This record gives sequence, structure tokens and C-alpha cells, in this order.
Amino acid sequence: MFELFIVIIVFSTPVLVLVTLKRYFSYKTSKVETQVKLQSAVDATQIVALEKQTKVLNERVAVLGEIVTSRHFEISRKIAQL
Repeated sequence: MFELFIVIIVFSTPVLVLVTLKRYFSYKTSKVETQVKLQSAVDATQIVALEKQTKVLNERVAVLGEIVTSRHFEISRKIAQL
């Protein structure tokens, strides 16, 4: 009886190891896929925020460019130099 038990253990151990490894790697694969999805969602959010910030900064630079190139600014500078 003991010999039969040993034979069953010897032949079932590799099968159990393979099943366990398969489940482990499928779990790891699903975990990595989930992380990639979450990271891409975070990246998309950051990209939108950076685009908004760039738009605001471009508008501010355009306004500053208008102020610096305006005739009123030039006259004020000349008056200040006197």
C-alpha cells in the first residue's frame, strides 16, 4: 500500500507543479496587463493636463509679446529713460 502511495506521489508531483506554475504565470500576466492599462490611463490624464498648461502658457506669451511690441510700451520706456 505504501509503495502505491509513493508511486502516486512521484507521478502526480510534476503535474501539480506544472498546474501551479501555469496558474502563477497567468496571474502575473493579468497583473501586468492591468498595470499597463492603469499606467496608460494615468499617462493620458497627464498628457491632457500638460496640453492645457501649454495652451495657457502660449496665451500668456502671446499677450506678453503684444505688450512688449506695443507702441505704448515703447513710449513709456522712452519716457522712463528721460
